[in-house]
Amino acid sequence: MKKVLLIDDDQNILTTLQIHLEDAGITVLLAENGKKGLELFEREKPEIVFLDLKLPDIDGLEVLDDIILSGTKVYVVIITAYATIDTAVQAIKMGAFDYLPKPFTPEQITHHMQMIAKVHGLESEVETLKDRLKGIVREGDFITKSRKVHKILKMARQVADSDASVMISGESGTGKGVLAGLIHAWSPRNIGPFITVNCAGLQENLLESDLFGHVKGAFTGAVRNKKGKLELTDGGTVFLDEVSEMSSSVQSKLLHFLQHKEFEKLGDTQMIGVDVRIIAATNRDLDELVQEGLFRQDLLFRLNVVELYLPPLRERPEDISLIAEHYLSKFARANHKPIKEIGGQALDALKTYPWPGNIRELINVIERGIILSTKDRLMLKDLPPHIINYKSKTASKAKMQTLVEAEKSHINEVLLHTESIEEAARVLGIDPATLWRKRKKYQID
Repeated sequence: MKKVLLIDDDQNILTTLQIHLEDAGITVLLAENGKKGLELFEREKPEIVFLDLKLPDIDGLEVLDDIILSGTKVYVVIITAYATIDTAVQAIKMGAFDYLPKPFTPEQITHHMQMIAKVHGLESEVETLKDRLKGIVREGDFITKSRKVHKILKMARQVADSDASVMISGESGTGKGVLAGLIHAWSPRNIGPFITVNCAGLQENLLESDLFGHVKGAFTGAVRNKKGKLELTDGGTVFLDEVSEMSSSVQSKLLHFLQHKEFEKLGDTQMIGVDVRIIAATNRDLDELVQEGLFRQDLLFRLNVVELYLPPLRERPEDISLIAEHYLSKFARANHKPIKEIGGQALDALKTYPWPGNIRELINVIERGIILSTKDRLMLKDLPPHIINYKSKTASKAKMQTLVEAEKSHINEVLLHTESIEEAARVLGIDPATLWRKRKKYQID
């Protein structure tokens, strides 16, 4: 617990608490009224709030209500000289952690801090245990319970300790960049920089300059020397996103670097040695590009020491609701919406949709839904039309039957609602003998 917000109109109490908490190494935020307190809470996101119920501008319970409705995980301790059992019970029912009447001592504050730390630790342990029981892995925004992805993460942890080059393949939006960041974070290089180079976002000369740097006069517009990403990342990891889009000349320079751990800036002849690990990613089949002469096979061998394949979201449907709920909570807090869950119809639509844009598309859909929602849950109407319509089309297709299936179903339905074969035949517009043959054909009792 590193950040505490104190909301109280008594300056002596604010000063006393500030000194006591700062001596314990805690960042303290001070607000003498409710409005300022809510502004600081929204901007600074403290873990603990000590809140006076009697404020000069806004009732303390209203401030508490706004804090709770924000959806942010926070422990609120009510402090007041106007203590009554009713307000205490009301505040705790609303979501306050505890209730502390004035006057109080610094030791009592320390005791509450310790209680909160203990509860926070237990809650974290419980969540971790729940995740383990459900087979869920949470690494920042990388969340999964897919067995396929579990295997990939296990391999990624193993390779993180080495300096081997890693190739992460998979469709756009599957989380390749996030996985690359995790490998860096798990590696001994995590104290060094992690820098991404988008190989598809720059023209050939600009990509070469961005990666290797350039000297003054190397090309039109090069008015000064510039360090490239490799030099800036010395001791860390460079992530080459969409590496398949590199030109042949940049591929050659990258191959030389991977072989000799040195490179030359654009327009220079002096070699520069750096200690950088390379992680690359692609959404294309590099073997096919090698066959077409668009990608160097020797470079592929150097980059592809260990390959990690991230499956598309449609192949891991068990992760759809998990990821959606994670970002629902995240965006609800960011947009100050009291949205706690996804409605049943909306969740069915999310699970039905094939997600061609994968996780990135799902994240965008959830963010859009949170912004447009006017309820306390994400509803079907909050989703984009193409997802709603896809669900409807899928449902319609599911109801479609062959002519044989439709005839069998219709005959069976008529027989259930008529008294005899003759009556059923009249309703169907056929003679009883034909109906008898069809019953036999379809094995209708």
